[in-house]
Amino acid sequence: MFEAGTLGKRLRNARKLKGKTIAQLANQLGLTPSQISKMETGSQKLPAELLPAWCEAVGITLAEVYGAENLHHFAQIPFPPLIAQLYSKLPQEFRRHIHRMIESTYQLWKSRR
Repeated sequence: MFEAGTLGKRLRNARKLKGKTIAQLANQLGLTPSQISKMETGSQKLPAELLPAWCEAVGITLAEVYGAENLHHFAQIPFPPLIAQLYSKLPQEFRRHIHRMIESTYQLWKSRR
């Protein structure tokens, strides 16, 4: 769905625009600067449950980080950090069901427009 590193590049650009260093962001998110750097460059997978807090820290929305080309994607929903944390604790099978329900709901809405 995304080219490797696309989300990371957008997050890095937002971090720089906000004037934050990698060390500052890492401290805020409870990660190491090395992890931040790897996620921004795409050499390490960026966990979905981390995105809401990261976006909040650099001052962008989830919709902005995913880009206009994916406005229909479930990730544009502004999950608050608590919801993202709860979601991250769900078994993968339940996450797949949630993704399917959101996609089905979107397709139904789109067909009725």
